Amino acid sequence: MSQVSKKQLGKDFENEVYSVFWRTTGKITKEEEVNLFFTDLFTKTERINFTKRLAIAILLHKNYQWESIIDLLKVSNGTIAKIAARIDSAGFKLFFKKLEQDTAWKKFWEELAKTYLLITHPDKYARLGDEGVERIYLGKRKPTVLR
Repeated sequence: MSQVSKKQLGKDFENEVYSVFWRTTGKITKEEEVNLFFTDLFTKTERINFTKRLAIAILLHKNYQWESIIDLLKVSNGTIAKIAARIDSAGFKLFFKKLEQDTAWKKFWEELAKTYLLITHPDKYARLGDEGVERIYLGKRKPTVLR
């Protein structure tokens, strides 16, 4: 659990630091630069916690069951509950909208979903094959020719 200093910042100062942070990080557009900044800003533990929270949000968005998330990410019900309570907020909605527009992410997610299904339900995967998995679990349709 993170600890916060008992010494409070002045509200105006805190707001100004937040404002500068959001404006400046919004200007960092190269993935390598974002990675460099956040690697320097966060400790290893903070990066792990951040990654797990983000993964929980994404898996909840993708309608994964809590038990699957617990097993996959090694997190508690309480951690999932904290994210689930905010999953319908404007910030998460914006994030998911941007995420769904990223073609590299879509491909990564599809491969991850196939791998997860192969590990958790090998019998279903074997019966359905790649094409069936894509149709049933990933919502992909075969292109059809209209007559």
